[in-house]
Amino acid sequence: MALLRDIRTLTRAGAALAVIISWVVTASPAVAQTPAVAPAPGFVLHDQQPVERFIVQRWVNTASPGVSPAGFCECITLVYEGRRLLLNSGAVAGITKVSTFVDVTGDRRPELMIRTNSGGAHCCESIALYSVDGVRPTRLLSLNTGDCMGKMADLDKDGVAEYQTCDPAYSYAFCPFAFSPLPPAVYAYNKTRGMFVLATPRYARYLRLATAGEARKTMAENPNNREIARCAALGPALGQIYTGRVAQGRRLFRQLYRGPDAAAVEEKAIAIAMKSTMWVAR
Repeated sequence: MALLRDIRTLTRAGAALAVIISWVVTASPAVAQTPAVAPAPGFVLHDQQPVERFIVQRWVNTASPGVSPAGFCECITLVYEGRRLLLNSGAVAGITKVSTFVDVTGDRRPELMIRTNSGGAHCCESIALYSVDGVRPTRLLSLNTGDCMGKMADLDKDGVAEYQTCDPAYSYAFCPFAFSPLPPAVYAYNKTRGMFVLATPRYARYLRLATAGEARKTMAENPNNREIARCAALGPALGQIYTGRVAQGRRLFRQLYRGPDAAAVEEKAIAIAMKSTMWVAR
């Protein structure tokens, strides 16, 4: 019996070792086979990391090779799939992060997100979303969001993530940045067009919008500051306007803000929305 137990133990250990060896053999070639070819003169490889099935390389400028703890550098970021170069960010001074998100196109393969931030106060965030299948990546969305961070979120819980962000067009337009309204913007994948499209009104009920009560509280805390008052009122009003309820948003602003410049502020706010690429009618 003891001999039988020993044989079973060795068998289990051998199976576990086989799994480990199999993982090493199948996981390492992607890194080993990925080329290490400088994308431009004067750049050297700083690091290489796997992200899902992709390999991400950061090449730093030899004239300024430092990389901050947050990841700020003068870098070129390359994204490979095995030996195949998929994306080259070009020389960027900032923070570039590469990640994946759950398949939206239906090919059962994770999609790719490239997020870039220039660093510094209030500027400048941009994202690009790609589907990688076949010869070259297909761009699903490319967007500069300025002061607004964004995220992938399955707002309606249908298994397909949306890109949720905000419109930075009102930063400093009516008051200091800390009180500036940042109305919502939601981009959803459109199968017919094969890309993400602006669809904020469709997701209105899933969004956390500023409320009239919050606006009144801010006004009460800053009774002698007209700039803060107008922006406090614009917060919930623009929430309505950006989710397809323009008339309701106008009425709400008039109820909340009674300053002598109210009509001018309202018209300017509407004009900004109408010109913005991040506003869409219902």
